[in-house]
Amino acid sequence: MNYVSTTAVTPAVSPFDALNLTDVTAKLEDGILIVTLNRSRKMNSFSEKMAADLVRIFQFGDQDDRVRAIVLTADPTAPAFCAGVKVARGSSLLGRKEDTETEHRDPGGQVAVAIYNNRKITVAAVNGHASGVGLTALQFPFDFRIIWSGSKLTIPFVRLGIVPESTSTYLLSRLIGESRATAVLFSGAVMQPDSPVISNLYFQVLPDKMDVLPAAVILAKNISVNSSQTSIAYSKGLLHHAGSSIEENHLLDSRAMKLLGSSRDAAEGAKAFMQRRKPNFPDALSRSLSPWYPWWKVTDVRHPKSKL
Repeated sequence: MNYVSTTAVTPAVSPFDALNLTDVTAKLEDGILIVTLNRSRKMNSFSEKMAADLVRIFQFGDQDDRVRAIVLTADPTAPAFCAGVKVARGSSLLGRKEDTETEHRDPGGQVAVAIYNNRKITVAAVNGHASGVGLTALQFPFDFRIIWSGSKLTIPFVRLGIVPESTSTYLLSRLIGESRATAVLFSGAVMQPDSPVISNLYFQVLPDKMDVLPAAVILAKNISVNSSQTSIAYSKGLLHHAGSSIEENHLLDSRAMKLLGSSRDAAEGAKAFMQRRKPNFPDALSRSLSPWYPWWKVTDVRHPKSKL
């Protein structure tokens, strides 16, 4: 006699369920966290919910040892990678009425800080047009940017009577120099990735938008497989929080070298090099950082009334 099992099948629990993501989607494949903007019908326009989703998912990626790199992208068939923010008088994105001028926290800036401070490798796979926050928060803070050559790019803030946001005045001058940053932020011009003032922002410029995400994933995998998580975290810290002089920076990287030089990852890296094979780094970021890290003063940028 054949019996039919009546045991209920428990559905698989996604690690992202608790994050309550709606304006982005996320999946983890071979250590690569792929985050996709999920407002295609609205040209992936930026919203407060999208900002909150992005902060949550990048914080998840920073803290979870399964994640070795993070790629942000959009549906390549969408009208835009991110069309920016629909600016309207009274919009909460420009500041809630109940907030004072010192209490307002720019949502794009919150996203930019979460991405910039992420200790994993981050890659922006820009497979469409981008305006405003689609560049400032969703491209500038990343470690690498790969873009479709047909993308139209514009930063219109001064033409709208507001200021460049998402920490872009800080980031862009560091990325491409103050002269080029001035041209990008103040001209309001519509540019393409090969424009002389912005071209060196991009690691790769590809002619087919369908190739952008695969290229970003290949880059992320190549770096993550061949690099130590702790080495990446310390190296990003040294880049982003350098000393105020060459002498101070010498002291910082000397201390980091001493700390990491005696780690299990350093031993494995040397062994793999001598044996001419790929390394298998054993250290996990969650339990391998020295109490000295971070060596810089961490500024709390949460809203002063936040309950988190």
